[in-house]
Amino acid sequence: MEECLKYMRDRILCRDKIISLLYSLIGDSDQPMPQSLFIYGHLSTGKSLLVETLLKHLAYRHSVINCIEHSSSKSLFEYILNDIKNYGNEKSLDDFKNNLKCDNLMTFIDHLQSIQSDSNINSPIVIILDKSERLRDMDLNLLPAFLRLKELTKLNILTILINDIVWDKYFIKTGIPDPIKIFFPQYTFEEVAEILYLYRPDDFRSETFYKNYINLFLSVFFRFCRDINELRYMSMLNFNKYVEPITLGQCKENDVTTLWRNISSTLKANLEVIYLRVSTDDFTERTQLSQEIESTTKLALSFELPFYAKFMLIAAYLASYNPPKEDKRLFVKASDKKKKRPNINKKKRITMFTHTGPRTFPLDRMLAIFCAISEEKIDINANLLAQIPTMCQLGLLATVGDNNLDEPKFKCCVNLDFVTVISKKVGFNIRNYLYDFIH
Repeated sequence: MEECLKYMRDRILCRDKIISLLYSLIGDSDQPMPQSLFIYGHLSTGKSLLVETLLKHLAYRHSVINCIEHSSSKSLFEYILNDIKNYGNEKSLDDFKNNLKCDNLMTFIDHLQSIQSDSNINSPIVIILDKSERLRDMDLNLLPAFLRLKELTKLNILTILINDIVWDKYFIKTGIPDPIKIFFPQYTFEEVAEILYLYRPDDFRSETFYKNYINLFLSVFFRFCRDINELRYMSMLNFNKYVEPITLGQCKENDVTTLWRNISSTLKANLEVIYLRVSTDDFTERTQLSQEIESTTKLALSFELPFYAKFMLIAAYLASYNPPKEDKRLFVKASDKKKKRPNINKKKRITMFTHTGPRTFPLDRMLAIFCAISEEKIDINANLLAQIPTMCQLGLLATVGDNNLDEPKFKCCVNLDFVTVISKKVGFNIRNYLYDFIH
């Protein structure tokens, strides 16, 4: 017993009480196993790691199942049966050919009994159902059956449910037996620092130096994130930035003030992307991209244009970025279907009109497109035409040339992201009328 506990405590830190409790329940293979265990706690608190490590050390036959990966009870049963049947053996092609098939609960129980009787191993069987809350959405008899599996099979078998929610969320109308509950609390600040210290780089062997860095790192991140995996990734990612002044010879290891000034802004910036698993360089690029997209959206939403003026702007964009010869096919509903063109073996480079900048268009073409895309019949009157110079003043349109009154020409000055936001506000899908997306 002491040897096993020492083995576990050396590999899993800060879980001594839970290790002792779990070992007292399942550590003796000669004693009957409990019927079921319910292990719960927040994400990344060592639940699955501790259970799997203990079972491997005890050499119990066990099967670990992530319930998210199985959408039906048939898939779940077959995975468990074949995992236990082939436990400890290297899987070959013949093993896959001889996989057991199971369609229902009774067949599952029969197969478990036959596996135990055919096996020369007398060790207990443990079934670990990770993300077990998914069982509530499957067959109604599935969860009660797993909790009573020892009673149903008459075998020394244990079912362990591992999840992130409390047992109160599991109650069903038919009723289920209460398992033994084991709670995994979140790691404290000191415990997280102790775990992260294990991943210190070999280049900096000074214990005090790396402990100071971990304490400084957690002073920023610990309040907002308790996930060990994310904290470990981000601490290793930012360490190079932390030691940058030392590498460049600007300060020494004990100059904490200079080191903090160098990394403080980086830590606060990376706090926003801690769950995205990106580097500092990726963070800068993505931030700039998101700011550009956000600014475009805000700018488009800030223009309180009249309803028909928005359609006029959409028509101007279509006139700028569609070839004139395609207007009939794009906007006239009764137009003939496009004739099939002969196959040309020689590949031609396709030019995207939305990538080559706006083209000029006459006023009558914009008005014709406006009438075609509007669902209602609209009279072109002075009030409607008055919106055009307004949009020119706002910088949405620009006049081109000498501004001839007989046939003025314009150019649309907004980009695709901008006009897409305007289109969504009036319930119009502009991509259905752009030549680049339908030709």
